[in-house]
Amino acid sequence: DQAMDWRDACEVYMDHATDLDSGAAGGLDDRVRLKGVYAGAYHSFALTSYGSVYSFGLNNMGQLGIGSLEPNHTGIPTLVPALEGKDIMRLEGGEHHSLALSADGEVYAFGRGDNNQLGFADGTDQQLTPRHITSLSGVRVRAVSTQANSNFAVSCSGDLYSWGFGEMGQLCNGKGGDEVAPTLIETGDV
Repeated sequence: DQAMDWRDACEVYMDHATDLDSGAAGGLDDRVRLKGVYAGAYHSFALTSYGSVYSFGLNNMGQLGIGSLEPNHTGIPTLVPALEGKDIMRLEGGEHHSLALSADGEVYAFGRGDNNQLGFADGTDQQLTPRHITSLSGVRVRAVSTQANSNFAVSCSGDLYSWGFGEMGQLCNGKGGDEVAPTLIETGDV
């Protein structure tokens, strides 16, 4: 009976957690401590207190960043090895792409790129592992945000950058068109 299996598993976990909290387990606390959880349209990320990033959900365009399209989707948190040691502080998920922001202000993109949402300016349609957006080199970014197929970044100096799909004017670039790489938004008229 599957319901009984889940119930048993939950009871074992709760007993173990109680033992850990009370010190009765006598060993190291083996629970993963989370710093944050972030969600895209069909995929999600967990950021541990040690800086490791785990992804889960749909992976049809590489938006999990695990270096492969297999599995196509997973409910099991999977380590994103390319982000190890990068001191990631925030993640964002669009429809089929993802962004990771490091404490050093570097932005990494992965997943689908057919609407320029990866920001590489080289025609990359798909990126299976996180890749640094080099057009933001020299810009220390403090915040990122995604929409379905477009993105924003705010620098530490307060400058706004946008890139990706922009046909409906959502990039705030006054063009009503796409930006292939992060582009500084002139805010004089805003």
